[in-house]
Amino acid sequence: MLNKLALRNTWKLWKDYLNYFLTLCMITALTFSFHSLLFSKDIYEMIHYGNNGELSTAGTMLITFMSVSTVAIFIIVAWLINYMTRFILEKRSREFAIYLLSGMKKKQITNLYMKENLYLGVCALFVGLIFGSGLQQLLFFIFYKSIGKNYKVNVEISAGSIILTVVLYGVCFIAALFRNRKKFSHMEIINLINMDKQNETVSEKRNTIWKRLLFLSIGNILLLYFLVFTGRITKLTAILEMIGLIFTFYFFYLGLSAFLMSYLKRKGGLIYKKEYLFLIRQFSSKIRNTCFVLGTLSLLFMFALAGSSFAFMLSDYQNKQLDVEYPFDIIIISDNTDNDFSKEEALINSNITPRDILKYCVYQNGTSDMGDYLYQNLRIFSDRDSDPDMAEGKRAVAYYDYDVYMGISDYNRLRKMLDLLPITLQDNQYLIHISNRVYQEIKDKSIEIPTSLNIGLDFAGFKTEGFAQNGHNGTDYLLVVPDKKLAGMKKYFSLMAVMANGDVPENLSECLYDISGKIRGYDELADYIKIGSEELFLMPATIQVKSREILELKFLMSTLSFPLFYIGLVFLCVSLTVLSVQQLSDSSKYKFRYQILSKLGMGKKKIRLVVTKQLFLYYLFPVILSAIISAVFTLYVGRQFVIYTGIHTEWILYFCISLITFLGIYILYFFVTCFQFNKNIEP
Repeated sequence: MLNKLALRNTWKLWKDYLNYFLTLCMITALTFSFHSLLFSKDIYEMIHYGNNGELSTAGTMLITFMSVSTVAIFIIVAWLINYMTRFILEKRSREFAIYLLSGMKKKQITNLYMKENLYLGVCALFVGLIFGSGLQQLLFFIFYKSIGKNYKVNVEISAGSIILTVVLYGVCFIAALFRNRKKFSHMEIINLINMDKQNETVSEKRNTIWKRLLFLSIGNILLLYFLVFTGRITKLTAILEMIGLIFTFYFFYLGLSAFLMSYLKRKGGLIYKKEYLFLIRQFSSKIRNTCFVLGTLSLLFMFALAGSSFAFMLSDYQNKQLDVEYPFDIIIISDNTDNDFSKEEALINSNITPRDILKYCVYQNGTSDMGDYLYQNLRIFSDRDSDPDMAEGKRAVAYYDYDVYMGISDYNRLRKMLDLLPITLQDNQYLIHISNRVYQEIKDKSIEIPTSLNIGLDFAGFKTEGFAQNGHNGTDYLLVVPDKKLAGMKKYFSLMAVMANGDVPENLSECLYDISGKIRGYDELADYIKIGSEELFLMPATIQVKSREILELKFLMSTLSFPLFYIGLVFLCVSLTVLSVQQLSDSSKYKFRYQILSKLGMGKKKIRLVVTKQLFLYYLFPVILSAIISAVFTLYVGRQFVIYTGIHTEWILYFCISLITFLGIYILYFFVTCFQFNKNIEP
């Protein structure tokens, strides 16, 4: 009997909380498809290399960020399930009170309630896994496309991804149900009867104090904008602002409710126009009782917007910068200046058809004037006054002990390999080849450079094309001089650069490491290789094969951007589900109120318009608050991104793309809620 009743109630729950059910299905599908990345055999082979199957840097990052994402999703799904099971318990409290009055025992009712929710959860899990197996193919196609590989449809359903998804939901559901079961066991009939009324009363005590919270919240947001626009963000102010923003999300709604109630008391002019008295009263009481929920949802929506914007930045970097960072198909550096790279050349010739090969040396003259100048002017070394040891440590990792020089003939030969026009230097001239990112930072002061260098030559200008300046042809900069000027200098390193006809196999990188007696992934810390001032996605190595390096970097950036999109989408769906369920669950109360408006002469179309306005207000403020705060975060991170990458895409573009994307989903939920709400209140 109880099983039949549980099944009937589950069907009723499915219809009444359709958005909740669909969201569980969607989150299950997303979770399952993303977990499939961790258990894919093809991806496993990508993130391991060598005979011992060593885990690559990109593989470590993939596992780390997917684990962090899983924890974040676990927390938010646990919150959603706990919130919804408690919410459903409150809305059905009178029904359970009638069961008690009819002679049922509490244990029977709690078992009934748990069965209903478990049936609903199992159905959502089953549907989500089926949908997730199809979504998995789309996700893998996008992932492979993002790393520059072709994907062939391969239905690979791993037991690990299924078990991980089932365990995540199982723990969330069981924990939420047992918590509500404990709560229910301590309640009496009178508590159950009054349970769904606890949010109907609105206390107006301390309204004056609460109203000030609105202005305090707005002031904190304005302060954040001031700090970001004036560049006064420090570690201390950042920590204080983060703490302040958490309170801002919750105090804003409490203050807004108090402000609207005060407006009603003062009989503001708007309440006498059209239906605004009804709307303001409904909205102020609703947000007072749900201020914590709205604050949490706004926080989630902010994370979704900001995370998506950051993901777009990573994608933009990937599309624009990788060919600049790795211009040569193969480049190798050695601290042995007599190295002729004969073994490496033989291996390369046996695997590819080289278009051009150049073996050459860079030189040093015992000075570090250019390095000293950059140390004094780049932001990365801005702590040189407050913490000299740390700044010197950064410099020691970034730059060689001496400035790096190259002769004009080798320089022009390398330019020809990259299809760049040759440069002409007079016997009394020199030029500086500098990374565009560094040049953009110092260009306003670059006129000081010629007077800072004691070369004895006239300055002929800058060149900023991609030139392998992350440890090979210098770090950040390279001084190009006439060949005869090298006679008085000492050889610093020997190098070999290769351009190929056709594609270069990725496994050539491992082969080159094998014949050199090194292990890929372990030579980055070699004493003689430096990395320059770039701190974002830099993978320095003595041997760089472009195809392999770009694959790893694309893989690395995808492991960052995909979890950001994943978390953002889940957070958005959770937020919209709770917003929707909050309104639809109260439609029975509003049905009576709208019937009164109908009897007072308000037509059916007018009532639908009022419903749309009511829901629009409730949906609007979480969007506005989240968009305003996430915009300033995107602005700050966007500025830092430009500094560290040299890419000059406007931050507003990242943010607008994210906002438009999420608003599309937001509007869809809004119209579905409007349709269901109007359907529920109609006779």
